[in-house]
Amino acid sequence: MKYHLLLLLFVVGKLSMGQTCKLEILGQVTAGNERLPGATIFDRLTNKSATTDEQGNFVLTGLCAGKHILEIRFIGYKSIEKEVIVPVREKIKITLEEDQTQLSEVLVTASSTARSSTQLSSALEEETLNQLHGKPLGESLQRIAGVGALQTGPSIFKPVIHGLHSQRILILNNGIRQEGQQWGTEHAPEIDPFVAKQIEVIKGAEAVRYGADAMGGVIIISPPPLHNTGGFGGAINTSYQSNSRTSTVSIATEGLLPTPSWSWRIQTSGKYGGDYNTPEYTLSNTGQREFNFSAGLGYANANSELEFYVSSFNARIGILRAAHAGNLQDLNNSIISQRPWYVKDFSFDIQNPYQEINHHLFKTSYKKNLSGNNFIKAVYGLQVNNRKEFDIRRANRGDRPAIAMQLLSQVFDVSLDHVAEKHQGSYGLTTTIKINNNDTETTGIKPLIPDYRQVAAGLFALEKINWRAFTFEAGARADYQYLQALTFTNTETLIKPDFHFYYLSANAGMRYAINSQASLTSNLSFSNRPPHISELFSQGLHHGTATIEEGLLLPNGTLKIDESLFKNERSIKWLNSFAKQSKNFSFEASLYANLIDNYVFLQPKETRLTIRGYFPVFAYKQTKALLAGADLTLNYTFLQNFQLTGKYSYLYGQDVTANQPLIYMPPAQLDTELSWNIPYLSLYKSFLKARVLHVAKQARTPRTINPVDLEGNPPPNETFDFMDAPQAYTLVNLETGFTIPTGEHDITFALACENLTNQRYRNYMNRLRYFADDIGRNFIVRLSYNFYSH
Repeated sequence: MKYHLLLLLFVVGKLSMGQTCKLEILGQVTAGNERLPGATIFDRLTNKSATTDEQGNFVLTGLCAGKHILEIRFIGYKSIEKEVIVPVREKIKITLEEDQTQLSEVLVTASSTARSSTQLSSALEEETLNQLHGKPLGESLQRIAGVGALQTGPSIFKPVIHGLHSQRILILNNGIRQEGQQWGTEHAPEIDPFVAKQIEVIKGAEAVRYGADAMGGVIIISPPPLHNTGGFGGAINTSYQSNSRTSTVSIATEGLLPTPSWSWRIQTSGKYGGDYNTPEYTLSNTGQREFNFSAGLGYANANSELEFYVSSFNARIGILRAAHAGNLQDLNNSIISQRPWYVKDFSFDIQNPYQEINHHLFKTSYKKNLSGNNFIKAVYGLQVNNRKEFDIRRANRGDRPAIAMQLLSQVFDVSLDHVAEKHQGSYGLTTTIKINNNDTETTGIKPLIPDYRQVAAGLFALEKINWRAFTFEAGARADYQYLQALTFTNTETLIKPDFHFYYLSANAGMRYAINSQASLTSNLSFSNRPPHISELFSQGLHHGTATIEEGLLLPNGTLKIDESLFKNERSIKWLNSFAKQSKNFSFEASLYANLIDNYVFLQPKETRLTIRGYFPVFAYKQTKALLAGADLTLNYTFLQNFQLTGKYSYLYGQDVTANQPLIYMPPAQLDTELSWNIPYLSLYKSFLKARVLHVAKQARTPRTINPVDLEGNPPPNETFDFMDAPQAYTLVNLETGFTIPTGEHDITFALACENLTNQRYRNYMNRLRYFADDIGRNFIVRLSYNFYSH
């Protein structure tokens, strides 16, 4: 904090000296022989922007001398960046290339023809990610309309896309499928957000390209490309949060090897924090620790690219102590009370219960350009995921984990892409091998999910045709999965049941460019997904959510190997969107409906006494479900330097079979932000933002039954909840910041306040809302130094 204050004093002194900035950039944006009116030019250093007139001309005024990075965007064309040294003596010419990707909150350029052009996608770009440094991945993604999070306390966020999460959401981490223990609702992605330059979310089913895990959508983590020009460079990012007293630091460096065409990058980050606080009390045992590392080495020439990448994610996360109750009355009191039963003074200590996660990844990829614009690409990945969960255990056994498992995954993908002027396509093979082992000698108890072996392979084909203002696409995929479990019956007999799954996926879509500023897209997808090992075999206490879970093969709490007890999930999703962008205004609206047969979900069942206390019991069930909703995004720029952004999301989740609402569906929310890019200061990128987030009460919920009313009288096969949905709430956030240029480098300072009014609230999507409020006011200081030289 002293360092931050010293820097702030330096900045105030610099401001008092002032600087005259009256230079300008004149330019014109074209595409071939066509001039482009309405294109946006954004100066990344000053936050100034301009829009081209009817002749494609623009002017940026009030600029200081030095290097400026201009970002040029226009709907239907690939966005580019252009470096300009001011003063510039002549009018600059900018030419854009037509892009076949769809409209989104941020224009996203596809890196492969295998990507769908008619699915709805949005992205968090580098500038937004810089303002979210220190936040978990799942929490950051909530800034995108239609994307929420399933929380477990204040530091565990699991992404939710249009109501779906866990093994229905695929995460691509630097081009490789992230393979961890995604099944747990409190198992957040084992990814360091500092590695990303862009995070893109595809909201439609992408099962054709990526397989069954992409039934609900895809999250694509893209690090900055390895540079083959320029010298040594890097960045240092730091942040401090007052609520939890969490400090975060990230250091990245990169450069070229003496050998031609080889480049490298090394990045590391760490996080150290203590207990979070609500407006009225401490959330005891919610501290966190993180240490992460990644490194990349790449070779590139005109015909081929070769890359090696390694990363290591290591975290220890405390679980709210008050979520574990000793008896039924304590459990009931925790739910109906306005204050947790266990509250201590703030501490950095992490005690039981807590999670300990280590995820290691190695990836190598090779791309070879063939004749024309065709290319072939192969990717291999090896991942090792170690997870330990420590519970409140008796007889001085707290140092022994209640869950200790290791997942070893290998992935090999190969694809062939062909590109012509009006016809593109991709064909590919994806394979996965998984081996999951439990360390029962260390835990001394039966594992929550059994050891298993899984082998999967899929073949896909995707074709696109461009005709006039239309893009048509269609794709199909065939998958096979072999699954063998190693588990015990109730008589402690080891059995090895195995399963063979065959399933198909397909999609078809259309994009129509109404004109240069507007487009319509429509996509219909069909996806299949066999139940995950956890959905079949779970049996026991899941300490992270403080619940007992029972799989589909335990219909009455007793394991029964019978394939008639479950079926593959089958999803049909229809997604439609309209997007428009004019000189100072952009708008996007999407409507979707997803009908899922044999939808797997956790249904509350009863409460049960164990040697570790009383816990709610949840059983996996299958039903017919309908998920339908709408996402709206609006951006309006006025008075040149002001921008108003609004995002609205609504989801309707219905259990069609039982004719009742689905549990744990995100409530409607409206997210508005007013930003002012301050042009009057002599600093670059000076801004002030005010954000108001309103989350409605989830009115469509199953009925509520108190835990004490369940004892000996559980409702038969009915979905219910242990607590009424929380009331609606509104949060106000403020943020300001600026950048100080220092030659080719720069220093950025930002100050933010979240939950400015110290609002007391509970989030319906927080699994620990039964026991405590969400966090109160939080001041955040961010300081970064960029010393990239390219």
